[in-house]
Amino acid sequence: MTMPDGPDDRYFAARRHTEDGGYEVTAIVFDPADAQQTWYGHVTRHGVLIGTYFCADRVRQRDWHIVTSEGVHIVLDSPDIHPIGENIAVMVLTGLRDGSDAEIDRWADEMTRRIADESPH
Repeated sequence: MTMPDGPDDRYFAARRHTEDGGYEVTAIVFDPADAQQTWYGHVTRHGVLIGTYFCADRVRQRDWHIVTSEGVHIVLDSPDIHPIGENIAVMVLTGLRDGSDAEIDRWADEMTRRIADESPH
């Protein structure tokens, strides 16, 4: 039996780092020596999953999707706010303490103001 054409495991790497507040970010990177395209990642805090993120357009590394541990899909695609990279997806998830609906509502108001302030006008 032959294996289907697809990415070879040797072209993937897991990258981990810690953010302030005890958040651990793990990203799965394709072609770490060259293109360094993040395929997906997850954020935990004290060993508990906060949420995941993935890139729908891997070639251009845009159109990031964010999903909390409770399955809530966070969309930041209003005309004024665009998650322009993996760093914004990580910032979203590290801004959450537990991923609950109430926490997401609180966070969404705060983050909307913060991202709008940082975006070029």
